[in-house]
Amino acid sequence: MSQVFKGFIKKISVKEGRGKRGPWKLFSAKLELENGEEVKDWISFGFDEPACKEGDYVKITASENDRGYLQADEVKRLKNAPARSSAATSSGASSNVSSTQKSIHYQSSRKDAIEVLKLLTQQDALPLSSAKTKAGEAKRYEEIMALVDKLTVRFFNDAETQRILAVVADEGKIDSDVGELPDDDEDEEGDDKEIEDDDDSEDDDEE
Repeated sequence: MSQVFKGFIKKISVKEGRGKRGPWKLFSAKLELENGEEVKDWISFGFDEPACKEGDYVKITASENDRGYLQADEVKRLKNAPARSSAATSSGASSNVSSTQKSIHYQSSRKDAIEVLKLLTQQDALPLSSAKTKAGEAKRYEEIMALVDKLTVRFFNDAETQRILAVVADEGKIDSDVGELPDDDEDEEGDDKEIEDDDDSEDDDEE
């Protein structure tokens, strides 16, 4: 039984191989419906390259083959594509935000790596080649660039995962073994008792 799908070509997959007749390519596509839902199964186009590309708005008539896979019987590109659903749009926006955040982390990590290397160089704390020859200069260049890359990756992953928070102790956590302070009420009661005792002793002397 044929099924008709209308939506956007989300992804085209090409599987390649070689048989007795030579190399072959098998094309299939993932389809996103107009409401933003994705067709669960891949739709096979067979060995002929389809006349559509990723992002095209299409109408596909397909049927199940003997193995239960969807096989495209007809593919027609459509005009006047509707706006893609909010689900697809939000997914794309989320991806863009993630990509932007990574770019910011990378740029910041690169700058931090260079600044750290400047400080280490000023303090003569880098194990660099000391030869004053041209070969020595080239060697130091390679060593410094390798350190920039290494520190960039380190700082980037620190920013992305915040892993450093799990392995470095917080200096603000200071153990304190301070005993309990005396209760103010008990002290006041004690003082009153001493005063009363003094008054009683004076009365005894008068008698």
